[in-house]
Amino acid sequence: MKRHSIYRNLLLLLLGSVFITWLIVSLFVYHSTQHEVEEVYDAQLAQNAKLLASLLRYKVEEGKQLPVDTEEFLADTHKYESKISFTVYHPDGQLMARSSSAPVLPVADSFNGFKQMQVDGVTWYTYSLHDPQTGLLIQTAQRYEVRQELILYISYSVSGVMLLSLPFIAILIWISIGRGLRPLVKLADNISERSIYQLKAIPLEGVPSETRPMVQALNALFNRLGQAFEKECRFTADAAHELRTPLAGIKTQAQVALRSTETAQRQKAIAQVITGVERTTKLVNQLLVLARVDAEQQLEKTELNLKPLCAHVISEQITSALDKQIEVSLSGEPTSRLCGNKELIEILIANLLNNAIRYTPEGGRIIVHVAHNAQGAVLEVRDSGPGIPEALKKEVFDRFKRGEHQQIAGSGLGLSIVLRIAELHQATIQLSCGLDGTGLGINVLFKTCHS
Repeated sequence: MKRHSIYRNLLLLLLGSVFITWLIVSLFVYHSTQHEVEEVYDAQLAQNAKLLASLLRYKVEEGKQLPVDTEEFLADTHKYESKISFTVYHPDGQLMARSSSAPVLPVADSFNGFKQMQVDGVTWYTYSLHDPQTGLLIQTAQRYEVRQELILYISYSVSGVMLLSLPFIAILIWISIGRGLRPLVKLADNISERSIYQLKAIPLEGVPSETRPMVQALNALFNRLGQAFEKECRFTADAAHELRTPLAGIKTQAQVALRSTETAQRQKAIAQVITGVERTTKLVNQLLVLARVDAEQQLEKTELNLKPLCAHVISEQITSALDKQIEVSLSGEPTSRLCGNKELIEILIANLLNNAIRYTPEGGRIIVHVAHNAQGAVLEVRDSGPGIPEALKKEVFDRFKRGEHQQIAGSGLGLSIVLRIAELHQATIQLSCGLDGTGLGINVLFKTCHS
């Protein structure tokens, strides 16, 4: 698997950005230099032509004649001087004066201004000026290589300095990235040194703002893990405590049946073993269901109709109710919809109904009512049982917590499972009065479906 390095990626990205910037700046410097050099030299050509026109005007007015070749009195004094030339023509087209390096340029009678020409394979920039007072044609010219040499010199000088600075910039970037990523290394060391039991939050003091969201997310994860570990430990301890009693009873009754010589006593002991096994089996099933719903994080939800689900669960548990001659009725709106997980909603309804059947005395009543309001679907389960004292209502959803009627078989997990499933569906639970002024009513409000 290919490993990705933030350090290497940052180094490559920054160096690549610097190099691309260097190329862009170099091109900009070259074009800017070319423009400015041409502007300056064009201005120089025009200025020299006008200066010559001004000087020659007095010579013409005084009737003096200049030699055709001016090399004798305009000797070269600079290495670039031979590459800059001028030519002066009489109004009749006769050559009046020229510099020693001047090329033979075509004469344009009416053209004034700048022009680029090729003479003997050499590119010249020229400026032509017709003096309106004397009629003289003055042409100043300059080789292109003069301009190109200066342009390249300036461009190479600037770009060369920038190119030489690239290694130093790379070193500075390398050092800066290393120092900038040091908090990440420190954070990684902090996490790697922790044991699986050390889930305290990472201190935010000195944490850079860029890594603060990541540290906060880690702290939130540690908090959830801590709660999960604590819940697992408490669950394991409670489960062990609750299983110890029925298992000890089963063992005792099995020993009694093994040692008994009387048939009636042996059968009674075996019946107690079967009852204990049934109770333990139910407790284990409840523990498995609770462990499963505890592990759920994201549910696959669909649109459900609450009343048919209630009817299905009632049909499965009606035998237990009939054994106690309990009347179970279902009422409410035929279409009360919610978004939820079908299997878990059925478990919730089954636990509420089973809890009501167990605590409702023989000949009692249970009403399951389905409604719908602006917030969503409402499930109400009310019975005519003994109810729960006000002082114990806060603990009724705690695991393995049972009310005053300990003689009724149960594990104390049914309402805990109901609460967990409701939490997974963002539903709310309320306790209310039961039937006939007694009993217990439990209302579960589910959120409505949104299209």
